[in-house]
Amino acid sequence: MAATRSIELRTDVPGPRSRELLARKDAVVARPLVPTFPIVVEEGRGVLLTDVDGNTYVDFTGGVGCLNVGHSHPRVVAAAQEQLERFAHTDFTIVPYEPYIELAERLLALAPLPSPKKAAFFNAGTEAVENAVKFARAHTKRPAVIAFEGGFHGRTLLSLSLTSKTHPYKAGLGPFAPEVYRVPFPQDYRGPDAREALDALERALTTQVAAETVAAIVIEPVQG
Repeated sequence: MAATRSIELRTDVPGPRSRELLARKDAVVARPLVPTFPIVVEEGRGVLLTDVDGNTYVDFTGGVGCLNVGHSHPRVVAAAQEQLERFAHTDFTIVPYEPYIELAERLLALAPLPSPKKAAFFNAGTEAVENAVKFARAHTKRPAVIAFEGGFHGRTLLSLSLTSKTHPYKAGLGPFAPEVYRVPFPQDYRGPDAREALDALERALTTQVAAETVAAIVIEPVQG
């Protein structure tokens, strides 16, 4: 309830300052980068966002799921400041550093996977997906990848090929990467159910791609 009481609207939405900045955006920012909401953020605290006009909202997007601890959490801010006072970037493959190693150790200790196991970190989900497919292809010496209808995996070439939605992501941007095969994803609400989806996957291994050529199946458990 505290967050609800914190909502405050001081102007029309969007306010005059947000409208001014969005007009400036139209002149200099590439057209595909279209904001979902017509407001410009000034600062965020916890679950709240305040725009440049002083209006405060509850943020239900969280950086599209990236901000599990909310905006400007004191421990996150302190950790970022501590690191920036040391150095900002070296590229781990040029000059490695301990926090990368420590993070890998801590994550692998929590990951429910058999040992030995190793980690690698990337700049975004699309890069992580592309590298995961590279790992699978290099290990299996197989080319094919299976993805699901409704999945979003990114906007670089291979991950865009895996992504299912045509507009606004794929229309006019082909040809896409080869050896990508798509099957239905189970949805209890709209269908198919899990049994039908598994049957479709089994059919695909006969009608679309040979099982012995499949390097990986890429799954987005909560579809984007």
